[in-house]
Amino acid sequence: MNPAERIAEALQSRRNVLLLNHVSPDGDCLGSTLALAHALWGRGQRATVGSSDGVPVMYRFLPGSDRVAGEIPAGETFDAVVFMECSSPDRAGALAARAAGVPLWVNIDHHLSNTGFGHLVLLDVNAGAVAEVAYPVVRTLHPSIDRDIATCLLTALLTDTGSFHYASVTPQSFLLAADLIRAGASPTAVYAEVYENRSAASLRLLGAALSGLAFAEGGRVAWTTVTQAMLRETGATMEESEGIVGTLRSIRGVQAALLFKEEAEGIRVSLRAQGGIRANVIAETFGGGGHAAAAGFTVRASLDEAVRRALGAVRQELAAAAHAHPGDAT
Repeated sequence: MNPAERIAEALQSRRNVLLLNHVSPDGDCLGSTLALAHALWGRGQRATVGSSDGVPVMYRFLPGSDRVAGEIPAGETFDAVVFMECSSPDRAGALAARAAGVPLWVNIDHHLSNTGFGHLVLLDVNAGAVAEVAYPVVRTLHPSIDRDIATCLLTALLTDTGSFHYASVTPQSFLLAADLIRAGASPTAVYAEVYENRSAASLRLLGAALSGLAFAEGGRVAWTTVTQAMLRETGATMEESEGIVGTLRSIRGVQAALLFKEEAEGIRVSLRAQGGIRANVIAETFGGGGHAAAAGFTVRASLDEAVRRALGAVRQELAAAAHAHPGDAT
């Protein structure tokens, strides 16, 4: 019995399963968690999906997203908890406390930074998305993949692979996509919901962010900011800043792109990298994590100080990359 089958076997005998997303959940995390929830619901089992930060507007089209709980009643008990794409328990945010005393912890992830916590661990750092890791568990629990499950997983796969253009994409990514499309998921509909359903306010925010675009290291680093004042002026929400950092990364010659977001707990930094620069290495310097191409972290400092420290870490990674690949140095 492989690890995915062991997890499925353990979950199918549980009375009430808690499924936890990481803070600021993305499409991969939410889609994979909801797919697993649908598999359990389809078996007639009780399952609660928790997200400390709720569900971003752009992912509220996902089947079952209306059942995601931001808070869980104190009296509700669980006999299993699944941490989806959480490198450590605290990545689940405030709801991580609800895992205390739960007899079975399951850890499903694809991040190198995962600490290996839990009783049952399913970790594949070569997977392009956690959807690829969760799929065998979902399929074992619910062999007949329906349209709802397929839509959740295709959204997860599409968003975390950068629409299949990140270096993390493998042949397995496309094989899974084919399975999901055969099961009824529509790539056209998913793409339209995620990427072609933007508000006017989000475009005003993009314009404001691009007006503050700055470069460093001879154009190899691009960065900008989104402040609370910019949100008030444009009428946008912080979650509508998603995608801005990808626009910066698309600029010719840019190896590292950073978006500094002013949030209550500090400066949240979204980082995208290419050309031998490892975004996850930079993020781990600040206690964050991610992948070589995409990562994030929080700096508890002023905006100016966060920019200074983050750019310093990027410069160190640029130097390390140049040393490792001297022929690629510019």
